[in-house]
Amino acid sequence: MTLFDIIMKNKIKSLSIVGMAKNVGKTVTLNYLIEEAAGRGMVLGLTSAGRDGERKDVVYGTRKPGIWVHEGSLIATARKYIVKSQAGIEVIYNTEINTPMGEVIIGRVRESGEIELAGPGPSSGIKQVIDLMEEFGGQLVLVDGALDRASSAAPTVTEGTILATGAVLGHSIETIIEKTRLRVELFRLKTVDDEKVKQMAFKVIEEGKTGIITDTGLKTLNQGSVLLSGKEISSLIDESTRAVVISGAVTDRFMKDLINVPHLKDAYIIVKDGIKIFPDVMTYKQLKRKGVEFRVLDPINLLALTVNPCSPYGYNFDPDEFLERIGSAIGSVPVYDVVLGKGVNVLEARS
Repeated sequence: MTLFDIIMKNKIKSLSIVGMAKNVGKTVTLNYLIEEAAGRGMVLGLTSAGRDGERKDVVYGTRKPGIWVHEGSLIATARKYIVKSQAGIEVIYNTEINTPMGEVIIGRVRESGEIELAGPGPSSGIKQVIDLMEEFGGQLVLVDGALDRASSAAPTVTEGTILATGAVLGHSIETIIEKTRLRVELFRLKTVDDEKVKQMAFKVIEEGKTGIITDTGLKTLNQGSVLLSGKEISSLIDESTRAVVISGAVTDRFMKDLINVPHLKDAYIIVKDGIKIFPDVMTYKQLKRKGVEFRVLDPINLLALTVNPCSPYGYNFDPDEFLERIGSAIGSVPVYDVVLGKGVNVLEARS
């Protein structure tokens, strides 16, 4: 079963490709999916959570693969990149969604070629352009994302997510495995079971606040960000606490403030989805040893991982060993190297 077969098997109509860092092979994965869709005669839609497709990496100065689009495909990108695109694009809809690169335009590819994508940043804008491309006949919409602009991975935006990881994350396979395994675990966090707790948590997150749910009710703090409120929150946790609700990102600094809180092991930390959590591996392990658990309102539908054994720093791993070791460590999630054309843990994808 190929990576594209998994998408088809799950009847996915919108998919985000999220990179754990730059140069993990996200664009290579995207181009693989584009070619597979074209080979099956599908009408593909493409957009990005921010800018992607630039030919030179602004951090490393290395040449990046371009995004190639086929005739008949739909794209949602800033007007600036419609004009400068190597592909021939017919403008079919003005979204009135503004970005630093101009208004996002829905276009249909009339002549194949390379493009740059600069789509909406907020989840609401991404959802809007997905819906529009589906209305214009898109059978599968791909959203190019990243952890630093990861609204595209939210389950309310796309129906499925592919996570891209690679050698750039560390100089040893063990380090890369640890970081990747943590992100997979966070993407697959369980949802809140208690409906009453879930409704209170939803209210806190919708209001952009931080909250403490106790046996007697809900207390909200004005801070939406937890950058400076970890110690304040920890001072409010006692034996009656059932959950701590965070509307923004959960940082490593915040989590360190909670490590020695005695009653937190009897409660949950609730976030909107697992992409909001950014711990160091060791901090997360310490919290787990203390019995602290996370829950989400919206679970992410992680379909598979893709791996890149090459780093822009000049070191590479053996592709087969890299794939096999990450696949063995991750377990039930299918793992693919789209350049090798191989996958591991694929049997689980059929169940």
